Amino acid sequence: MGKICAGRIPAGRAASLLLAIGLSILPGCRSGSAPEAPGASSLPSEAASVPAPPAAETAFDGLFARIAGLPDPSVTAAWQEEACWKDFLALAGQAWGDFDGDVICRMKAWADADLREARASTSVLFYPFGGPDFVTADSLFPGAAVTVLMGLEPVGNLPDLDRASPEWRQAFFADLGELVSGFLKRGYFITKDMNDIYTRGKVDGALPVIAFFLARGGCSVVDVSRLAPDRNGGWSERPYERMTVRPHRPYGVKIVYRKSGDPSDRAVYYFSCDVENRAFPSDSPLHRFFAGLERTTTFVKSGSYLLHWSNFSTLRRLILEKSLYVLQDDTAVPYRFFEGGGWEVRLFGRYVTPVKDFTNVEQPDLRRAYEDPSSAVSPLPFHFGYRWKSQIDNLLLARRLRTTYKSPVLR
Repeated sequence: MGKICAGRIPAGRAASLLLAIGLSILPGCRSGSAPEAPGASSLPSEAASVPAPPAAETAFDGLFARIAGLPDPSVTAAWQEEACWKDFLALAGQAWGDFDGDVICRMKAWADADLREARASTSVLFYPFGGPDFVTADSLFPGAAVTVLMGLEPVGNLPDLDRASPEWRQAFFADLGELVSGFLKRGYFITKDMNDIYTRGKVDGALPVIAFFLARGGCSVVDVSRLAPDRNGGWSERPYERMTVRPHRPYGVKIVYRKSGDPSDRAVYYFSCDVENRAFPSDSPLHRFFAGLERTTTFVKSGSYLLHWSNFSTLRRLILEKSLYVLQDDTAVPYRFFEGGGWEVRLFGRYVTPVKDFTNVEQPDLRRAYEDPSSAVSPLPFHFGYRWKSQIDNLLLARRLRTTYKSPVLR
């Protein structure tokens, strides 16, 4: 794991990272400066005067490594001799190695060729319904300075592995192993399974899972902070503290990290939120945050076909209005919204009838496009999504041709 920067940003620096929502855009990644969040209001002045304690400077980086089943050379803990830790290290290493060879390497090679132009234009990657799946986002768009993840799952807390009992650690690593190995086998999370594991109380929300993916990806963690709506309709950012009471959605977390060999600070955001229309009006803090992002690339896979339905039309329209590129499988924005709507579309893989868990979401127009000889459908050399067992997958890459979004005539 590359340890590029072990230092933590002092709490006072967070105040300088916050801008009024909708008044600015996320800048590109700058060396030594964390990408800023649009829409967060300034922290109180007293918070800006309190530096982070020196003892915490390497805590996040080392903790993320141990959550991922990686030895942390800066810390020698007696509990790392426990059987549960060694079992998890072996399980995580094997599952990660298999996923890397079967999916990530092929995905990266495909993206190097077929996403070259989209990657060059992507500084902000928006991944709705992705939950804590940072690894797929980073594999496809490794140059993104900002990655925005969202899901219904709670943000949660990082585990205090050093103070926990051996029995607690045993349960934690067993539950985390079940969660991540399931994802690494299928390439997506099953919400019910995630919630079942979360309710056991050891793996507390999405944050430990994101930590696993960041550390396994060789990233060095600089800082972690909490995000919450403020009274002015924007967002406040505060240093990470353990939550004892779970707040109402929406709320979030921001992780500043660096990649091996690159001194630039990057950020991944995760929002625990409900984006059904009733909970996602245009004047809500979360909608303002997303609308305040600069032109994005949007990526969706295994999205439960939610964007097919009218009760998710607000998010669907926001994606179509804000995105320069949209990369998705058939579970995301229906194909008809790209036809005649000012988009150039490329198709990859194969389209077949959706899995039986979902009804009334088949797309005859998308099927016709795949079967049209003039479409020049390209192969997809890796597998993920709901048909992982049959290894029949599809992706659509849409590139915006017009600067403004024009709704197509729906049939």
